Amino acid sequence: MVTVQDAGGNTVANRTASVTLAVTPPGGPSLTCTANPINAVAGVATFAGCTLDATGTYTLTATASGLTNAISNSFTITGGG
Repeated sequence: MVTVQDAGGNTVANRTASVTLAVTPPGGPSLTCTANPINAVAGVATFAGCTLDATGTYTLTATASGLTNAISNSFTITGGG
């Protein structure tokens, strides 16, 4: 879930920006979501069914035209055992 926020960190409920989610570093694993990009509803873009196809440590970057990018905390995907 990605929220469109103002400079004070408040959700901007009237924004319906088209938000794209990407994995960092570029050229790493393939990020697949049910829909990507997705339009925000009431300032919130909810991504579903997202998967990465490789192990490693990554971040996600959300982008929307005219807005500052948002970068997630890093996370690690490990292989199953």
